[in-house]
Amino acid sequence: MSTNVTVRYNRGMKMSDLIDADYTLLLLLARLKFSLGFGDKSVEVVCEQYDFDTDCFLFLANFQSNRSIMDVDEQFNQLPLEPFIRYLNCSHEYFLEKRLPNIRRKLKLIFTENEKDLENLVLKFFDNYMGEVNEHMKYEDNTVFPYVRRLLECPCSDTYSIDIFEERHNDIEEKMADLKRILMKYVSGLKDQTLMTNILMELYQSEEELAAHTFIEDHLIIPRVKNMEKDCNKLHL
Repeated sequence: MSTNVTVRYNRGMKMSDLIDADYTLLLLLARLKFSLGFGDKSVEVVCEQYDFDTDCFLFLANFQSNRSIMDVDEQFNQLPLEPFIRYLNCSHEYFLEKRLPNIRRKLKLIFTENEKDLENLVLKFFDNYMGEVNEHMKYEDNTVFPYVRRLLECPCSDTYSIDIFEERHNDIEEKMADLKRILMKYVSGLKDQTLMTNILMELYQSEEELAAHTFIEDHLIIPRVKNMEKDCNKLHL
């Protein structure tokens, strides 16, 4: 998600100033399980407190706020890979255990008595979507990310390849967009217009977050892992 804040974050700035510059970075803190109440601590001190690489955190923060002015590929390739795998793991947990269940809870509250059939249709659609997202993310957590961690340690005796992941990788934000359109076009919102707006805002936000998540996997992680596989294969020739 890019908000074009154009404030380049650095390790010496206060974490509170970073959030003031772009409040949506609160979501990054939530996904990484960084607690609030950090006082006047710097970004570097807070990252050290949670044992997360400061430069990788700054990359993620700048990627979210200032992507349009970043040389994303060059900066990413200079950073360690493990913190990004941890970030993706944490993001999966956040979506599966918090974000998606929270949206479902709200969806159950917006339909009138005359919209029961529509309610059942929307909830079924959402439950199917949650099932797909769960399968998608659990596969990455249980198969892809452990493979990448093994590859980081080398030697690569694995029969798995990142090509397998690339072939089956799909964009999980597409159905989120479908749900958003269904709600806007067919749900009246008469029961609670404020909650309806809140749900739509959360769906828009989730769609952007998932698109950024997919970009990191497809355009940064996969090419990097492919190069690691090539290097490992050369060692074993």
